[in-house]
Amino acid sequence: MPALAQTPTLSDVRQAIVRHLIDNIGSPIISISEVSHAVRRMLPLCELTDWELGDLIARSAVDAGFALELD
Repeated sequence: MPALAQTPTLSDVRQAIVRHLIDNIGSPIISISEVSHAVRRMLPLCELTDWELGDLIARSAVDAGFALELD
């Protein structure tokens, strides 16, 4: 019997965001919608709203020294 897919934890979502930021370290500006789409592709069962995910992305990106493209 196949294992049931689990909803990602907030820690899983943060890891996916940081992974995306690291992969794009050469770009000084991060698009919130681009990162949001990437996270949703990596974690399709993410239950955060778009606003919650965008807020988490923004806080993580600013903490890492990125500028934000608010799109």
